[in-house]
Amino acid sequence: MIQPLIRILFTFLILISVLSTEISSQNIVFDKTDFVTSGDAIPTSDRCFRLTEAILWSGGAVWYKEMIDLNDPFIMEMDVSFGCYDEDGADGIVFVFHPYLTTGFAGEGIGFGRLFPSLGVEMDTYQNYHLEDPSYDHVAIMTHGYPSHEYGLTRPKRLKEGVSNVEDCKTHRVKIDWDPSAQNLQFYFDGQLRINQSVDIVNDIFGGDSKVYWGFTSATGGKVNKHMICLERLVFTETVALSKRIRTLLLNGDPHTFKRMPFRSGSATLPSEAKEELDAFIDFLSDQPDHTIILEGFTDSSGSASANERISMKRAESVAKYLISKGIAPDRIQYFGQGEKNPIAPNDTEEGRLKNRRIELRLIKSRV
Repeated sequence: MIQPLIRILFTFLILISVLSTEISSQNIVFDKTDFVTSGDAIPTSDRCFRLTEAILWSGGAVWYKEMIDLNDPFIMEMDVSFGCYDEDGADGIVFVFHPYLTTGFAGEGIGFGRLFPSLGVEMDTYQNYHLEDPSYDHVAIMTHGYPSHEYGLTRPKRLKEGVSNVEDCKTHRVKIDWDPSAQNLQFYFDGQLRINQSVDIVNDIFGGDSKVYWGFTSATGGKVNKHMICLERLVFTETVALSKRIRTLLLNGDPHTFKRMPFRSGSATLPSEAKEELDAFIDFLSDQPDHTIILEGFTDSSGSASANERISMKRAESVAKYLISKGIAPDRIQYFGQGEKNPIAPNDTEEGRLKNRRIELRLIKSRV
């Protein structure tokens, strides 16, 4: 009787392990080069940004470069810091969806003001009486850049249960979870579920357009604080539409690193999720018959240099074969294996090694 139970338990543990692998494989590998900043915002490390310094009338924003599709689910986790000043501190941070890479007005607008159309999860640390702000640091879902809670989608509530002030020189973990099938948006602060809101973001906020940018805005006004954010985890599906930015970079001869090619260590098999991303390039590449397509494969530093050159060549070849199967002429494609050369991340972490196992695409205009 004990042995069958052990077998059942062992099978269950294997299943849990497989499921965990499936979930973690959806995590997006990213760094500061995937974001654009505006105003006073600057990167302070690969994953961290200072949105404002503790000076009067400062404002800054950080935006992810590529649009996401709100028809797809996502989970985002980040550490935020609202500074150290309470009574003299202001104004907070807003997580924003907006169809344009722009920033709203500072002060009480927290960099979100006048962004239309938009949806913002406002983390407000200053009481503006005329905006119907409560006396405690609060969170609310706001729409279309209106800072007044009269127009909010939800009423303000404490950022943290039982706590009035989060301008405490500490970092706080924020989690935002969007489920489009249930049209449900959840906001967690230090592990506490603070907002659980049903909303048709695509239709009610953006008039049926599901493609938006996301980012964070912040501002000071007559009161100040240093606002910081460190992005910790992104689990979402990027839109497969090829953005104008990527097209322009490629036509200028700049390299593009494919995002969805998480080759397993030692494997040259094209991951299934890579094919969806490659499909977004087919029409564009077909429309550039006077350009040669250059594919370069790279590895992490595991293994010997000669073995890494071979596997990187095979990975680039697997991408070339897929493009050919989709109608791209073979004589337009050149592919190379660069092995462990030119790493874009440290090889001493699994995340860094995953980044280095990559394929880069470049276009070179053929001479007439």
